[in-house]
Amino acid sequence: MSYYALVIAVAFMGATHADAVLTFTPSTLSTASGGTVEFDGTLTNTGAYDLYLNGDTISPLFPGLTVDDSPFIFFGPMYLAAGDSFTGAFIDVTADAATPSGSYNGTYTIQGGTDSNTFDDIATADFTLDVGSPVPEPNPILLLVTGLTMLMLINRRI
Repeated sequence: MSYYALVIAVAFMGATHADAVLTFTPSTLSTASGGTVEFDGTLTNTGAYDLYLNGDTISPLFPGLTVDDSPFIFFGPMYLAAGDSFTGAFIDVTADAATPSGSYNGTYTIQGGTDSNTFDDIATADFTLDVGSPVPEPNPILLLVTGLTMLMLINRRI
């Protein structure tokens, strides 16, 4: 084998990376303004090489929504062997109290590769957060006053 063929073969080996599939189950969740939901899913290494999981990106980010990737970053695996899977929590999404009602779409991408210094996009999953209006809670004092007033009116009629 010539020197140039060896260099090309080594470069090709370094450029190859394992493939992965990420699926959120379910990919659409609902919450009221002020609520938080957790997107769970499964990440599977479908490639022939060990897959190091080195980071992630989330886009787009909407005003009023906070995305926390710590469930996966702190509790997910550092790598997946060829053919292995991880099932668990990936991200928490919080809609602050002022978030308008509507559907918000995002994309979560896991980065990594065949070593711990690679940050290629290796798996992507879309998610949707449906934010609804919060259901107003009745004021307990108002309920108490209304109940006592009704009792007083009933006592006067008897």
